[in-house]
Amino acid sequence: MLIVKPDSLPAFWWLHPWTVCRQLHKNAVALKALADRQDALLAGKVHKRPRWSVFVSGLPGTERRYYFKDHDVEERGFRRHGDSVMIGETLLYDGPSKEFVCYKDPEDAITFCKRLNEKEVQS
Repeated sequence: MLIVKPDSLPAFWWLHPWTVCRQLHKNAVALKALADRQDALLAGKVHKRPRWSVFVSGLPGTERRYYFKDHDVEERGFRRHGDSVMIGETLLYDGPSKEFVCYKDPEDAITFCKRLNEKEVQS
């Protein structure tokens, strides 16, 4: 692999100028891809996603429940097992009733989730 520094060219580059041009093009494309990936990472850190989201559980019909998943738990470094939800650590728990908060109606769940996220933004 031919690596060309920005301030110098390899010896006898004029014998095969297209090789040098091709390598410069490859370096520029690789550098642009790296910069795009880093921009995406920085944009993800600046634009924080909402803390709460709706987690659907159960079959469609009367068994379907809408729980509320906490994304802040993942940021604090709790261990995760694949893409599964860790019950008891990421779902909204209601202390006095000792149950997880859930809704049966999706519109009510979305409204409640928006209220939860608004509280997080205010505090």
